[in-house]
Amino acid sequence: MSNSMNIVCATDDNYVPLCGIMLTSLFENNKDIHIVVYILTKEMNMQNKAMFDDLLYVGQYNAEIHVCEINDDLFKNCPIRNGEHISLAAYYRFLIPIVLPESEVKALYLDCDILINDSLKALYTTDINSVALGVCEECMDIQVTQQSIDRLGYPKSWGYFNSGVMIINIAYWRQHHIMEKLFAYVFKNPDKCLFHDQDALNAVLGNQKLVLPYRYNVFTYLFTDKFKDKDISVFLQEPPAIIHYCCSSKPWDWYLPEYPFKKQWEYYKNISPWKRWRGNKPLKERLRRQVLIWLHVLRGKKFDVYNSSWKKWEE
Repeated sequence: MSNSMNIVCATDDNYVPLCGIMLTSLFENNKDIHIVVYILTKEMNMQNKAMFDDLLYVGQYNAEIHVCEINDDLFKNCPIRNGEHISLAAYYRFLIPIVLPESEVKALYLDCDILINDSLKALYTTDINSVALGVCEECMDIQVTQQSIDRLGYPKSWGYFNSGVMIINIAYWRQHHIMEKLFAYVFKNPDKCLFHDQDALNAVLGNQKLVLPYRYNVFTYLFTDKFKDKDISVFLQEPPAIIHYCCSSKPWDWYLPEYPFKKQWEYYKNISPWKRWRGNKPLKERLRRQVLIWLHVLRGKKFDVYNSSWKKWEE
């Protein structure tokens, strides 16, 4: 295999700063590899496209970035419900087999709300020749995971994986018409796809995967109160290579104290072209949440939202 890596991510204009900061962390930790990035998007504005050019120019990275415009009409039957924070861009990963050049047979898909904390060479060179993809199992509450499996109607033995980090065997997808099968599943079962693309991917490919070590998708929800009485040591046996900020709150919600791996995220933000970005929440909402924190502290209460087990890996 050549010393290069195909990376695919999907975003809209609102999430461009997060995509850019994620890519900054990727480039910084993989300088010995030529990285080709494909950003799947719809009508990205020229200013945001220019920011990606700035990222490569300022960092002098051994990388290239291709912005690939996607036609949303292909996803008109994919369910996005009122009040949900995601957009149709969540389904763009279905198109990887036809967006990437025919000569490319492998790619690593990365969500924008993650951070790369180590080299990904070992991950990318994982042998997935006989399967559709390599993924990490979800660590959600057992009951929630079982409910997802029951809803989707496949064998419990398949488990349930997270779609935020996926090594994709593109050649396998093309040969077995996986893209068509994913669209067919979503169109036929929109009510089952509560977790959108992730549900469809599990239902179609749940028995055609390789399970990866947890260090390649460490979920920040593990450090919330929901898991305070559970042993999560198995997820922290090795330093995390990929941190997935998959709580409803994020490290870019700057009013949050002691957020897991927030210092790492801020470091890459500050060396990126998006160092002045302050988040997408309106100023009124940011001030309201800051006032709530001040009131909490003034009452003499410790603002301890997350358990501290992650700190052993904090740089």
